[in-house]
Amino acid sequence: MSIVYNKMNGVKQSIRDFRPELKDSSLAQYISQLKKIQRLFGEEDFEFLEHPEPVHDMITTQGGHFTSQKNLYSAIVMYLKALNYDGQFDEPIHVYETFRNELRDQYQAEQETGIITDKQSKNFITMEELNTFIQKMKKDIKDKPQLHMVYVMFSILSRHPLRNDLAGMIYLTQKAYSKLTDAQKVERNYLVTTEGGFILLDADHKTAKTHGTIKIHIDKDTELAKVLRTYLRVMKYKGGDDIFPITPNYMSQLLIKYSDKYISKNISSTMIRKIVSSEKFLGAKEEQIEHAKQLGHSVQTENLIYIKKKQ
Repeated sequence: MSIVYNKMNGVKQSIRDFRPELKDSSLAQYISQLKKIQRLFGEEDFEFLEHPEPVHDMITTQGGHFTSQKNLYSAIVMYLKALNYDGQFDEPIHVYETFRNELRDQYQAEQETGIITDKQSKNFITMEELNTFIQKMKKDIKDKPQLHMVYVMFSILSRHPLRNDLAGMIYLTQKAYSKLTDAQKVERNYLVTTEGGFILLDADHKTAKTHGTIKIHIDKDTELAKVLRTYLRVMKYKGGDDIFPITPNYMSQLLIKYSDKYISKNISSTMIRKIVSSEKFLGAKEEQIEHAKQLGHSVQTENLIYIKKKQ
């Protein structure tokens, strides 16, 4: 059976029907990757996906970094599974999953070294450099709404390195938030104003099913609370407004655009997570590696077997 869907709306609906619980942001990522594959092959439909080897050759040579290649294979697998009503695509799915898993294992091995990659090192900066960059932006935000928004996002992320979950965040009073249903509370992410400052509620995030809603309390006397109050006042936002009215993908583009403009670095939310985590824990990690070596066991064994806390 041929892959007959050649309109992206049909592709989108097929995946939605197959995985109705899939987040809109995740679905958008799959569609974005499939569009990229179409561009690589210059085709209007996806019949070429029935032949994995030529696809593998194209992705290997034209698909970019291996993490980008892995994302392409993940999108292909998702789409073929959505069409695999009676097992007609079992064989190509298996082949594509093999390609994807090999790249996933390569990524995992690279991460376990704890050493930054050459690509990442070009954009990696210290916390001090990140904060200096944010202050540079602050001086230019007057009468520049987009820059002001990006400055606020960087200000939040440098303290609380979330993913691109700020995009589409709703501003509410504590009273208004309390009136939401349980379903409404997990449909969106919220910035809630309280007597003590703000609560940032990240309910719609990548690992929400496992870790639940992330709650971040921002004390009214902190610099970040001041940044938020100024932003809400200048932008004239009121309860119920979307205070970062962009998509997660566009948020990433804006972070990279302005970091490139100011410091010639591509600083995404993912890079900020690496910068902040490295600043906080790298020294402790290196110390633990040396300690485990002296005791003749691995860090994994030390964490699993020897490090305990009282009940």
